[in-house]
Amino acid sequence: MKKALIIIGVIIALIVITLAIFIIKDFNQEEKLRQELNEIDSLINFDEFDYDAINERLEKTISSGDYLVIEKAAKKYLKDTIDITLNIVNIINDEKLVNILTINNYQEDGPNFINTKLYIKNAKEQLKSNKAKILKQMDNETVLSYIENKNLDSYYIDFYKSLSFSSETEMNKNKQEMEESINSIIDMLNVYDEVINFLIENKNDWTIEGEYIVFSNEQLNNQYNDLLLKL
Repeated sequence: MKKALIIIGVIIALIVITLAIFIIKDFNQEEKLRQELNEIDSLINFDEFDYDAINERLEKTISSGDYLVIEKAAKKYLKDTIDITLNIVNIINDEKLVNILTINNYQEDGPNFINTKLYIKNAKEQLKSNKAKILKQMDNETVLSYIENKNLDSYYIDFYKSLSFSSETEMNKNKQEMEESINSIIDMLNVYDEVINFLIENKNDWTIEGEYIVFSNEQLNNQYNDLLLKL
């Protein structure tokens, strides 16, 4: 009987040790994964955005088991979000957009501005499309969709949420700021469109002299300047 109790005690001790090892291992993986995502976040928010360095970190994995599923989901979400954001940034930073209201563009594409009109139209459509995508990415429902149908226990789903979810207040604030930022660019393009339409409508009443646009009368010149003041 005493021997049997000893054996039972040894078995229980082994079970406890085994469970402890798994718990420690899980905690270690959680800590490593939190640190990994924090470091990626630091790269994203660094002044000099290095897409290749970020993408390299997003492509590699450091965990295993269910944590690997979580890691891949979180990194896939980050990659998709970054790609949409870069689409927006590329539109905003495009040299053609910056040069729309320049003397050089007036000379090259005026007075009918066919290419400029098409470019403004496409830029606005792309911004609106990407705005819808990025705002959807910022919803917790979208974040959660990256681990749907992965057969994860509720514990791991909760851990994924702790890594990825923002508070409702923070989420709404971020979405509002993003929407306002993109809308401000769209508003700017609308003013560009007004200026270009004004030049097309009055194409016989302006010329380029050196680095300046010169109108045939002061009224048109004032109207042109009033449009520019909207920017």
